[in-house]
Amino acid sequence: MGDFFGIIIVRPMGLILMAIWSLVHNYGLALILFTLVVKLILLPFMYKQKKSMKKMSLVQAESAAIQKRYAKNREKMNEEITKLYEREGVSPMGSCALSFITLPIMMALYYAVRQPMKYMMGLSTETMSKIAEAIGTTFDNTAISGQIELAKLVHENWDKVSSFASEGLVNIDFNFLGLDLSATPQFTQLNALWLIPILSGGTALLSSWIMRKMQNKANPAAQENASAQMNSTMNTMLIIMPLMSVWIAFTLPASMGVYWVVNNVFTCIQEVALTWYILKFDKADDDVKTKERKRREAAHKMRLEEQAEAKESGVEVEYRGAKSANVSKKKLKAREAEQQRIKDKETAARAAQIKAEKEAARRAGRQVDDE
Repeated sequence: MGDFFGIIIVRPMGLILMAIWSLVHNYGLALILFTLVVKLILLPFMYKQKKSMKKMSLVQAESAAIQKRYAKNREKMNEEITKLYEREGVSPMGSCALSFITLPIMMALYYAVRQPMKYMMGLSTETMSKIAEAIGTTFDNTAISGQIELAKLVHENWDKVSSFASEGLVNIDFNFLGLDLSATPQFTQLNALWLIPILSGGTALLSSWIMRKMQNKANPAAQENASAQMNSTMNTMLIIMPLMSVWIAFTLPASMGVYWVVNNVFTCIQEVALTWYILKFDKADDDVKTKERKRREAAHKMRLEEQAEAKESGVEVEYRGAKSANVSKKKLKAREAEQQRIKDKETAARAAQIKAEKEAARRAGRQVDDE
């Protein structure tokens, strides 16, 4: 763990967890409230991510059409897709960028819970070694559960190490609802701690299922355009992720498992709430943007037609896509009216020609079908 990442990101998370514990003096409850606080901090990013995914789904049909149209010309296909993204104001990397923001925070949470003596209490490795020596035990700071196990021994031997309180050491009781959150569940020992990995896997499965359902509800077009291979991959992940959660919960202290369970539960609530909000309050805005998108597509098509007509006449016209496609509604309607006028004129001319031919046939004494 680099000093920069530890000081700038992990340490603040540890201080938040420490502040919550100081208020409730219950480590399990502090973990639950800590997870809730972090979820609220990340909520705006999650909202933007869901909006970005929905916006991307609106252009998937057009993107698929472009890929089919220029299947044999990859360069032209990429050019047209780029123009499409520019016109719609979307970025295929938008969701990834938000993930880069949330990923460091999720990593910070892991280290803040795993190393409470460093990031919650602010103790140095040297001080932790002295505390272990005072208790009469060894301390391995590199072990996954090293600091949590030492923090448990501090609670059990507080009379021997209370003098270190001046340096930030606190007495944390890891018992929560009859479970020792400093212990690690073992495959070979069937006990109450098995409940945490089971809940971890179950809530992970529920979270994945709800996220997929809410995504399909908010973005029905994405489900329609999803390929069979993509659906197969999603179904596989729906099974693999919960199994991984169970395995991880059996390799880490129970406190990490509790955090994971609570995080999954809050994720379910978050997905349902955000989807409801987007569908209820963003629908009008989305309808306006959809109409605007269709107008831009019509303008884009008109520009392409103008370019093709100009080329047929021997005139080279450069069209750059998004910027040139920003045609006003008035001009677009005028263009459509002109096209309709030309069509009507051609129809009238054809009708007049047919009428003249019939009249000439009658004069020549030929039988004419008046239909």
